[in-house]
Amino acid sequence: MGVEDAKNPDSVEQQSEHPVADMPIVEQSTVQKEISPEKMTQAEQTVLDTLEIDATENLDNFDEKLKKATKSLPRYQQIEKKLEGIEQQNLPHELFKLLKRDSDEKQVDSNAPKDGVLISSMRKGRLECAGRTLIASTFLQEHGIDHVAVSAPGHAFLVIEQSQDTLVYFDANNNLFFTFPRAALHGYKGTETSAECRLKEYTPRGADFADGVNTTFSHFVAMPAKEAIGRQYLGNIAAALNGNKEFDTTGIAVDQEASEATHQIEAKIYGENKVLESFYDRVEGLLEQEEMQTADDKKVIGEILKTHPTHDDFVAFFTMVLNGNIGNRILYIKNATPEQKKDYAEKVWDFLQKRNIDETIRGR
Repeated sequence: MGVEDAKNPDSVEQQSEHPVADMPIVEQSTVQKEISPEKMTQAEQTVLDTLEIDATENLDNFDEKLKKATKSLPRYQQIEKKLEGIEQQNLPHELFKLLKRDSDEKQVDSNAPKDGVLISSMRKGRLECAGRTLIASTFLQEHGIDHVAVSAPGHAFLVIEQSQDTLVYFDANNNLFFTFPRAALHGYKGTETSAECRLKEYTPRGADFADGVNTTFSHFVAMPAKEAIGRQYLGNIAAALNGNKEFDTTGIAVDQEASEATHQIEAKIYGENKVLESFYDRVEGLLEQEEMQTADDKKVIGEILKTHPTHDDFVAFFTMVLNGNIGNRILYIKNATPEQKKDYAEKVWDFLQKRNIDETIRGR
């Protein structure tokens, strides 16, 4: 999104450099193509290789294998150790603080694969949205915290059930965490059912809390966590085999037939998901719309910073424009009190002053 990119509004075209999480732009026909046994074996071997599992194994109990591999990651183990003894109700926010992009080590091996979503790549240090989602969801599942994993246009994050009437928006890749009324998530059917959801405009309650300044994704599919992270992982392997450019340093040879075989492995493990298929059918249009809106966000915020370059002027003007279209992209502040909006504008100002242009997030 835009707030974190506002100092560099001309970098819009660079957004696609990062993995598209669970939605690689690969044709996923509901009519399965006939795949040779050799290509199925190749696809299975590619999955095992990324999980760093011996070739003598197979994909039986895939969810357990993915969980075990995730828990073996240094980042996961660091988080697990640091969160020992934290009360369960505080775990989601403490987990977010340790997993968000701004908590990453500043130096990552320049030779590390840049995809940041496959186990073998994440072990080298780089994380992107589906990788952070995989780690967070695995941790939350291990601690019995109910949640869904989300597929948004070109993005992945979590929605956590904090209480009967409160949900948490958990987007570690975009440094954004906030609570909101369950009633604001139109279409949501709980943690056991896939549903296409829209986050509607709402008025923050007294106990609602936000950590971060980024914009929100308001249209997405929420899925049971285990299914969602498994589909996201296999979808990214299919994208790598398809030759998507975000995987060009991952070391997986391009093979279209093996890519299709990976989709068939996904279907074999998780079956049919009509809600997700319907969303996939429209994802290219939704992604284009999201990218256009993000470009507009960057342009608008960049112009505000340019035309209101002093602290007081920026804070006053930005507080006012939150009542307009910009507020529609920052739903956790759109209908907040004037005092809360001013406080948010202060945070945006501080963020933009400290953020180096080269450190802006150029992806989702």
